[in-house]
Amino acid sequence: MRARFVNWGCVGPATIYLGVAIGLVAGAITLERRAHHTWAPPPENRLSAMPDDALTRDLIRCNSLGSKAENDQSCIAAWAENRRRFFGDHPDKAPKP
Repeated sequence: MRARFVNWGCVGPATIYLGVAIGLVAGAITLERRAHHTWAPPPENRLSAMPDDALTRDLIRCNSLGSKAENDQSCIAAWAENRRRFFGDHPDKAPKP
């Protein structure tokens, strides 16, 4: 009877290829499972759709008007109030004509 010998030179690369193949399959399964999972914050952490501040509501409305807001008096007043709140009311620093 003949003795059988294993060519160990082929076993090393074969195990590496097998490990890479198992890693690719595991990664594909993980990505597939994540694709179907929805990541939404809990309902108590969601922001309200409309702000509580009347000025902010006016600014949002003016933004939705587009170029028509340039002639709207309430938008002009809202922008002036927004600038006043942002920059502060400092009449001594205002340029004099």
